[in-house]
Formats: sequence, C-alpha cells, structure tokens
Amino acid sequence: MRLLLPLLRLLRRADFAVIDFVEVTPDPVIRGRREPLRVEVVTGGAGEAGDARDLVRGELAGPDGPRIELDFVKVDGSPFEESWVAEHVLDPEVPRGEWRVVVRAGESIEQRAFRVVAGEEATETRITEFVLSPDPVEEGAPLSFRGLLEAGRDEDWVRLGGQRVVLTFRADGMFSRRDMAEAETDESGVFSTTVTATESGFWRAEFRAAPRRLARAEAAAVASTRSAEVHSTVQGSGAQTRIAYSVIPMSGKRGRTATHKGTLVVWVAEGPGRWDPLPQKAVRLRFDPAGAAASSAQGTTTTGSRGQFAFKKKVPSTGDWQVRFDSDVPAKRKSAESPVRRVTAT
Repeated sequence: MRLLLPLLRLLRRADFAVIDFVEVTPDPVIRGRREPLRVEVVTGGAGEAGDARDLVRGELAGPDGPRIELDFVKVDGSPFEESWVAEHVLDPEVPRGEWRVVVRAGESIEQRAFRVVAGEEATETRITEFVLSPDPVEEGAPLSFRGLLEAGRDEDWVRLGGQRVVLTFRADGMFSRRDMAEAETDESGVFSTTVTATESGFWRAEFRAAPRRLARAEAAAVASTRSAEVHSTVQGSGAQTRIAYSVIPMSGKRGRTATHKGTLVVWVAEGPGRWDPLPQKAVRLRFDPAGAAASSAQGTTTTGSRGQFAFKKKVPSTGDWQVRFDSDVPAKRKSAESPVRRVTAT
C-alpha cells in the first residue's frame, strides 16, 4: 500500500496536465530516408516546481489503419511547463499519404497531421535571411521582420512567391510557441511584417506546406520548413507574469463540480533568468458561456507560498474559463491572463 500511494498521487497530478503545444518534424517524411520523425510536446496546467506528471502518451496513425506507439521522454521542465520528445524511424514500406500524431496527457488530447511521400516526390523548402529590427526595442514600439522563402533541391533553388509564412514566438523561459502574425511572400520570395513589441523572446518564421497557386499534386509534396530562431530583447517597465491553469473534469454532466488549479509565476531576469512563484496575490476566475461573448466573475482567491491557487465551481453550461491576475504595482510586475480552457457540459 505504501508503494501504491505515491503512484496514485502522481496520477492525480497528471489529470491536470494540459497539452499546450505539439510540433511534428519533418513534414513530409521521405519514405526510406531513415530520418527520424520527431514529435515535440509541451504540457502545461497546474504544475509546480518538481512536479513529475504522468508520462505523455502518443501514437502514429497511418492512412489505412496501422498504429505505432510513441515513447515520450521528458527533456526539460519549469514551474509550470514540461517539454517532451519522441522520435521514431518509419519503416521504408509504410503506406504513403496523410498520417496523424495523436498525443494524450491526462484528459487532454491533441492531433497533428503529417505526410509520408516517396523521395522523388519531395520538393524541399528553406527560409533564409530571417532578421528582425530594431534590437533591443522599446515595449509598445514596432518590431519588423524580413526573410526569404525558397524551394528546390541540392544547389537548384528558386524563390517561392505568393505563399503564407507564419511568425511564431516563444517567450524567454518558455517551451511552447504561439502564432503571432502572418505574411505573404512577394514575387521574389521575400516576406515582411511588423508587430508590436510586448516581451522578450525567440521568433521564428514557418512555412507550413500549404502552397497556394500550385497544382494539388505539387502541393502534396512540398515540404514545410522553419527558420532559425532569432531573439528579441524588449525594454520596458514591469516583469512578465504568467498563469499556468487547468481544469478537471473538462467534460461531463451539467451541474457537476470542476476543480480549477494553477500557478502564478513572475520572470526574474537576473543571471540566466528564471520563473519564480508569486505568492499572496489575488487571482480572479471568470466564465464565458458558449455563444454569450460576455464573461462573468466566478470568484477570487489568493495564491499560496508557491504561487498556487485552486477554485471549485459547478459547471452551469459549456463555456470558456480563464484566470486573471491584476497587478497592483504595474511598474514592478505586469498583469496576466491564463490560457482559456473550454469545459463542456452535457
């Protein structure tokens, strides 16, 4: 029994894990090349420093039924995020076509599609000359980006015009990325865009292999590509704060009680930088019923010594829940909003 209790506690913590980010590379996979398929996953939610969640589970699902189990390994962690990686070399005889990666952590499930093609079908792409300016930049000021998208193989590269490029961002101390802006390449393959600078972190340009103005057969074999990361330093008052947040159960009967848990942390820029818990701060829970477009307050609580908080609330209907922190000293630390969690009621 003594051995069983730690396992039960581990599984209870795992229920609160939420998959915040999934990335699959390469896409497409060249059949027979023996290059491993790499699946990167970031879990967030109600984590805390030193919290060991249940292993992330996943599988590959082929176009005609084959399923291959993935073995995920935790590679990094923070007070509220964990980074996981799985690699698998597909058999040279696997069927071509669209495959799916299915990833699970607690109640959270995410899927990503990728393609398997023959080597002679593939057209490689690359993003070069990706730069941002100015650096450093003042908070709230324009931050500009520029880069070049090309397609080809070996030394035969041509500029790829009329294509969508997505700008993604990973904040300092974070593992997950989020989409921030889009740009379209001109006839010379050059793309450019401008965003408002809000926080320091790493930017990357991504071409997601959905080419326009190309025949469908050609589009199916064009590869996705990503630029190298470029760091931007944003100068401004107030340290960044973040809220890790998850809910359990995320689906079930109307009127059931759901537990909302999370952690409030603040970025400390000294040395290599780190996220520290932010104790004794008020956080508010809000609910937005599906289709209502108007949120209502559901209560306020104070974070504990490790920045943790918890609410227990009945679920009136399907809708979105969010936790907010309003800073009482904006010049010292910024306000923050958690990710939105959709909770369904039947």
